[in-house]
Amino acid sequence: MTDPRPDPADPAGADGPDGPDGLADRLLDAQVAWALAELTGERFAAVVAEDVDRVLEVAATLRLGDVVGHDDLVAVATRLARDVLTSPVVTGLTEPEAGEVHRTLLAEEATLGEVVDRTDVEALVARVVAMHDVRDRVLDGLVESPATVQLTSRLVARIVTDVLTQQRSRAERVPGVSSLLSLGSGAVSRVGKVGVGDYQLDKLLGDAVGAGAQFTMRRTTAIVREVVTDAVLHEVAMELFDLQVDRSVGDLVGTVGETDVVDLATHGRAVLDGVLGTEAGAALADRLVAATVGRFLAEHATTDLATLLDDLGLGRDHLVDLVRTLAPPVLEAARDSGVLAQALRDRLAPFWASPEARALLGAAGGPA
Repeated sequence: MTDPRPDPADPAGADGPDGPDGLADRLLDAQVAWALAELTGERFAAVVAEDVDRVLEVAATLRLGDVVGHDDLVAVATRLARDVLTSPVVTGLTEPEAGEVHRTLLAEEATLGEVVDRTDVEALVARVVAMHDVRDRVLDGLVESPATVQLTSRLVARIVTDVLTQQRSRAERVPGVSSLLSLGSGAVSRVGKVGVGDYQLDKLLGDAVGAGAQFTMRRTTAIVREVVTDAVLHEVAMELFDLQVDRSVGDLVGTVGETDVVDLATHGRAVLDGVLGTEAGAALADRLVAATVGRFLAEHATTDLATLLDDLGLGRDHLVDLVRTLAPPVLEAARDSGVLAQALRDRLAPFWASPEARALLGAAGGPA
């Protein structure tokens, strides 16, 4: 049987320092050291720029529609949207982030006018008030709502009651009128046991208005349509903005407590989870993602990847700065712990241990 151990007299044997195995080990050590140097300090900054330029060179020759299929992109986007929105990290951020956002805004000293451009607000208001169809549908929907009709009848009755009560109070100050009103109320009280003012009159009017609640609501919405014109809505909205324009953001946000903001965010999150947790809701979310991705792909299918990245705000300089900022701390920690060197060795070693590499090394070490 052949002895597998190397012959000490033959340093060029397969396992000897000058043999293919020994040479492969030394080359692996050299390659790991070279890679570590490439990922360190100023050299890393230069490497990042060089690699980004090479990648963008290739990207400029590829069009989005040629390298990404519609169905594949939809599948990836759908899964990513679901996984991110329902991930424990995102779910757990809802409450603390809502509180942090509120505290940050609360400390903001800039005024509303400094943060929000009035021209943009005016354009938004103009667009909203011009949506007549939406406004009409909302008003028509209110007419059909029993709860809204009931609320309107109560509101109208209360307004009439308050107006009559205030007018009586003022009239009673006129000499002689008080006695006349007393005589009138006494007569009414004797006939219908209904007082003038307070609960009894309120109930009387409430019953009367309630009997024609649907008619009252229709008349109310008709009046709203006639009185609340585009010009009036625009003027009111901009006046409200102008009244608050010099107040600080923190002052405005302070009208809502942190607990309220957190509760709203938590309940909003619960609604989203509920939607995604139902079969119909999840299917709707998938269709929305598919429609969005489909539209994006149709619009940019002929755009090369380098231009697309630039259009997305990820141009060459931004990518270089991003990698140079985020990568060094991670690489430094991995290098100091030895993890980076071991990872490079584990990744490169299989090549040097391959039969092809060993055959080349053996041939290189043979006689000239």
